Amino acid sequence: MQLYRIIFFALSSLFWATAAHAQCDTWVGKPNQDDLIQDHVIYKGFLKENKPEQAFAYWQKVYKEAPYADGKRTDHFYDGQQLYIKKYESATTEADKEAFRNAALAIFDQEAECTGSPGPAYGRKGYYMFYNLASPYLETYKALKTSLDALGNNAEYIILVPMAYVLVDQYKNKRITDEEARDVFSKLVALADYNIANNKQFSAQYQQGKDAMMPTLAQIEGSLFDCAWFKNKLEPKYRADPENGELIKEIYLKLANQECGDTDPLMVELKSKYEAYAAEVNAQVLAEFYEKNPGSHAKALYDEGKYSEAIEKYKIAIEQESDQEKLADYYQALGSIEFRQFDRYTTAREHARKALKLRPNWGQPLILIGDMYAKSYRSCGNSDFEQRCVILAAMEKYYAAKAIDPSVADQVNERLSRFMSSRPSHEDAHMLGLKEGQSYSIGCWIGETVTLQFNK
Repeated sequence: MQLYRIIFFALSSLFWATAAHAQCDTWVGKPNQDDLIQDHVIYKGFLKENKPEQAFAYWQKVYKEAPYADGKRTDHFYDGQQLYIKKYESATTEADKEAFRNAALAIFDQEAECTGSPGPAYGRKGYYMFYNLASPYLETYKALKTSLDALGNNAEYIILVPMAYVLVDQYKNKRITDEEARDVFSKLVALADYNIANNKQFSAQYQQGKDAMMPTLAQIEGSLFDCAWFKNKLEPKYRADPENGELIKEIYLKLANQECGDTDPLMVELKSKYEAYAAEVNAQVLAEFYEKNPGSHAKALYDEGKYSEAIEKYKIAIEQESDQEKLADYYQALGSIEFRQFDRYTTAREHARKALKLRPNWGQPLILIGDMYAKSYRSCGNSDFEQRCVILAAMEKYYAAKAIDPSVADQVNERLSRFMSSRPSHEDAHMLGLKEGQSYSIGCWIGETVTLQFNK
């Protein structure tokens, strides 16, 4: 195998030396013209039969003496490029790959020289360098740029995507200037747009190429162009569809990102429409969220001071919820609103108790019940002593809250210090024949029994 490679590369070197010397020879007028035409026919036949190895030997013979065939067709260049690209793709060593790559690229160069038009040859050269021959991006960029500069809007659609990719790479790696990058960027977009509008045969291909290349070019677009350029690009799109909310959002944010001033007439117009659209979208999104999350909606209504609406939403949330933690939160919130906003003590206590049952180690429901008792003590009982016993009921709830939930200790201690002096007096109890530590029943809506403690 090593001997084969040595022989092959020796013959290849001799072949390329002879071919280079032949430059752009044709078979026209050569003594062996008929033989060359026959070899041409034979290798073409092998290619049609998908037998590239058999075709290669005949192609070599005819290319050596008549690379430009009859001077009118470029078959020998194209077929040679494809044959060497296939050899490159099937090669198993780096040395072989390098030799086949160089051979293919040399034929592109010779085609450009012989045809006198580097644009088509270098467009295809850059294409294959990018997709098939794993060539350095700098060299690929040079080939594609040669084609683009030479052909302008007549360049082939195949260069759009690879040119965009290597342009971005070269610019990001600071191998080309802003000015050059802007020039190539603009030419690529112009090439696509012109042919989309005017090239009946390949309009769809140019459109497909543009759609594929623009996301790549977008990576550097903002660095290359200013507000005026983006306005010129985007305003026509807006004017064509001035009520399209998503388009307005896209254009407004893009122009804002390009530092288009707030006082610019277009920006003022866009901002007004964008804010209206954003508010509409946000309202719709929020409505959909609240539809699925009535508990969150209830909290929002409470924060807005819409307490009756909040109660109704909490009831819906309770009906739909299965998670015990969340259910406890909803019952606690419901009880708090009913008590603090509407003085509905009985139903508020009922909901607080449900919250406590769902979360037995949570002190907040007990604090809430204690607060209810403390607030209603003046309306419960026929004497000062009876009313002050209601304070004892509140304090017992506070103590119980701290016992099961140490996290509420600060809240409890603040309340206890406030109500300690409001306990029944020893003198009043003595007059009623009651002693500290005895049980005492409280009527009213409370209906609980407390252990007597006196204020000393």
